[in-house]
Amino acid sequence: MQRWVAVVIVHAVLVQLVTYAFRPALSYALLDVQSPAALLGLISATFALPALFLALPSGRLVQRIGERHTGLLGGVLFTGASLTAVLGRHSIQLLFLATLLLGCGHLFSMISEQTVVANRAQVSRRDSAFGLYTLGASLGQAAGPLLLALPGEGSGGPPVDSILWICVALSAALTGVSATLPRTMHDSSPQLGMLHSAMAILREPGAIRALAASGIALASVDVTLIYWPALGEQTGLSPAVVSLMLVVRSLSTMASRAVLGAAVRLVGRRLLMVCTLIISAFAVALIALPLAPPALVVLAGVFGFFVGICQPITMSWIVDLAPPGGRGMTMSLRLAGNRVAQSAIPGAVGAIAGVTGVAGVLFAVAGSLAMAAWAASAIGKGRTDSERAIGAQPE
Repeated sequence: MQRWVAVVIVHAVLVQLVTYAFRPALSYALLDVQSPAALLGLISATFALPALFLALPSGRLVQRIGERHTGLLGGVLFTGASLTAVLGRHSIQLLFLATLLLGCGHLFSMISEQTVVANRAQVSRRDSAFGLYTLGASLGQAAGPLLLALPGEGSGGPPVDSILWICVALSAALTGVSATLPRTMHDSSPQLGMLHSAMAILREPGAIRALAASGIALASVDVTLIYWPALGEQTGLSPAVVSLMLVVRSLSTMASRAVLGAAVRLVGRRLLMVCTLIISAFAVALIALPLAPPALVVLAGVFGFFVGICQPITMSWIVDLAPPGGRGMTMSLRLAGNRVAQSAIPGAVGAIAGVTGVAGVLFAVAGSLAMAAWAASAIGKGRTDSERAIGAQPE
């Protein structure tokens, strides 16, 4: 394994660890100050909001200043978000500001990581490289929710203050790792304009539906971060059970990415994505039912395994569409599509929550995943040479 691969994996682990500890902790913080359920959806949309305005400019930024400096900016924003949450623990306004800063930091961190992989991985091994990268991200997603199971503060909930201080320390570590990211490998190809690059990608057959499938799948995971804690509060599940559901979901996602190469070789990108999104929809719908904790944990694992396949496939596929010199812009366009879904879907289900409760939210998410399965049917007809190379070992 080359040094840049190891650095990107460590960076991805820290980014997702902080994010997946920070965001559920903020849900509990909002519940502590008696916030209505609709605010949980709004704070999730606030996390996604920066990319609606900054995703494409961030792609241009990473091409101009490089992955390392973009990653450093992300680390500083993560640290600022954690400190703001610590200081504003009982203020709804400051918790929203902390979420906004976290969303900005997450955007810049992700675009720096993904551009490193897109620029440095060999074409024939790009799927494998993205699979390994997302495997590292899944490790962070699995570790983050474990903090919810730490001994509580006497109210029966998780130790929110302690979790936020841990996020401060981890964010500082992330900033240090960002300083070791590779420098930009300058592309000698002519640089296209921001909007020209975006439109060129969107004109590719199936590109819009591919971005939609990716965004809906990611937004469904976001909703679990926000609403599984609320489901626990509503149905009497302990924080330990909610934490276990989140951890099992993340571990199952890791497992799915470990077998991704064999699965794509067996059935191809399109059929694999359609089937896995349909199964994910059924799993989310069943979690909304009044089931015993062991059944909920199993369903969380089923959801995590199948929904986790979508992201690495769409990453490598959308990079294949990148114009010369436009890989950073291409990855930022994908992130923009993801964040549109992350803004719209949690905001919509937040409105539903005020009428139907958490169960209605989860049924709505299941419906959106069924729509994603239809969108995924437009991705590639048959397998490409890069699909056959997925099983190759990364550099």
